[in-house]
Amino acid sequence: MLNFVAFDFETANYQRESVCELGIAVVEDGQISETRSWRIRPTPNWFHPGNIRVHGITAQDVAHAPNFAAIWHEAKPYFEHSNVVAHNASFDMSCLRHVLSQYELAFPRLSYACSLQVARQAWSGFRSYGLGPLSQRFSIDLHHHAAESDAVACAQILVRACQEHIVSDFSEIGSAFGLRMGKLYYGGYEAAGKLKRNKRYEM
Repeated sequence: MLNFVAFDFETANYQRESVCELGIAVVEDGQISETRSWRIRPTPNWFHPGNIRVHGITAQDVAHAPNFAAIWHEAKPYFEHSNVVAHNASFDMSCLRHVLSQYELAFPRLSYACSLQVARQAWSGFRSYGLGPLSQRFSIDLHHHAAESDAVACAQILVRACQEHIVSDFSEIGSAFGLRMGKLYYGGYEAAGKLKRNKRYEM
């Protein structure tokens, strides 16, 4: 079954733990069944002007929002013992690790895939594999850098890639696209990536 949770973080500044919004999209059997988002007050509540230009969120917008530790009890069940996906997952997984560490919260146990890596393997020859260009190509309604909308687009891109390549289960993604699935677990993580091909020498 193609079951997973797509997620996206927006950050207040260049620090990975400065998450100010989290969005998720739950996929069950290849269909989005739930979406939600949280506004988050980072610690400290400082926003770089460049980040504000990207997502439009300001320190004033989240001044009375809960911090990440306060929303984690709601968000954790979507991550714990789950298959999760993010577009450019190295960034979002780094944000998750850093903000959990900031608040001394235990890492959840999960497996993850990167929809950006999947897209590169699924469709060759595209000029760009960013979330915006892919959404435009596939007529996905996207409010870019709104975390919930980004998570929905990520989910739709992964589902489309799996459908086109006859992948019916999350566990098949790695072998189908030549990718190493990532893992997060208590005390550490394993990064997702492209599998290295062994060189074979012909006579």
